[in-house]
Amino acid sequence: MTRFAHGGRRAALVACMLVAGIMGRASAADPDPQSPYVTPQVDVDVTYTIYPPHDTSAVMSQRMRWSASRMMQRVDPANAATYMITDYHAGTLTVVNPGQKVKTVIPAPGAANVQMGQRAQGTWLRTGVSKVAGVPCALWQTQDTDQRSSEICYTDDGVMMEVIRDGKVMVEAASLARTPQDESVFTVPSGLKELHAAHP
Repeated sequence: MTRFAHGGRRAALVACMLVAGIMGRASAADPDPQSPYVTPQVDVDVTYTIYPPHDTSAVMSQRMRWSASRMMQRVDPANAATYMITDYHAGTLTVVNPGQKVKTVIPAPGAANVQMGQRAQGTWLRTGVSKVAGVPCALWQTQDTDQRSSEICYTDDGVMMEVIRDGKVMVEAASLARTPQDESVFTVPSGLKELHAAHP
């Protein structure tokens, strides 16, 4: 398993959530979808609050930007020295530490399954509607990779707004802007030394 700093591990977790289970096909015009889009279908800039599984851990914030045309994502954890750029066309996730002028490149989680215009595969149950950060979203019940039941609120265009597990909010969007994202946001700086990911 690749080792990251504490904040980097949580940021990677949310990155995985954003692309989990994207394999099933459905029409964008489907009036009664059986599963949600779980990848944003448009460019977005979202700030998330991530709550710890245990009360002894600190709440953290992170910014996620997504380019639908480039199939690229950038995650910037607050108060962290690193940020992550995922290129789903190339299948890579690059952890960038600009202060130390280094980068680490690993395979992107779920990259083979990420396709635009596809809805999630698996068992999903629409349980209602909600509003998070003033944005309407649909509540979907499903199971995570550990087979634990989760309820996730997605907008109609695939933006994850909230994750609830065991009745506890784990991730919640604090703001959402559907704005075009410039190519420079997803450009890995040149001149960085590449480090190899550590494995136990």
